[in-house]
Amino acid sequence: MDYRVDNITKKRVKDGVAVYTTKWSGLSKAHKYNITSKVPARPGIFELYYKTGENEFKLFYMERVWYGGLRSEIRRASDPGEVTDRARRKVLSEKECYYRYTIVESKQDMKDLLYRFSISLLPDRTPPAHSGRYSKIVVTD
Repeated sequence: MDYRVDNITKKRVKDGVAVYTTKWSGLSKAHKYNITSKVPARPGIFELYYKTGENEFKLFYMERVWYGGLRSEIRRASDPGEVTDRARRKVLSEKECYYRYTIVESKQDMKDLLYRFSISLLPDRTPPAHSGRYSKIVVTD
């Protein structure tokens, strides 16, 4: 399997504060053969991006994965024939799409990370619940 072990999110806890250091894979083109050969079948979080006309990348989807692992879920989530959400299917069909992932070995840690990412990326929406284990959650790259 062609993936790097440094694409694993690590956590330090001190005085009730969890600090996650997220190590993302590089952005790769979302193509099923690419995904099959490069993505591990491990738990984690992945993001899907599309390329804009200005050659910038815009995040349009993020998901945590436990059962099935990153490989099968990234393949499913990036295949317009498998996606039921019309808006996402339209993006997948019309744009050049890319993915990146980080391995996260704990369901509770994934909840904390998605909570923190939601606060940053979607400040106008109510974030999903975190695990409730820590007084503060910090994420660094």
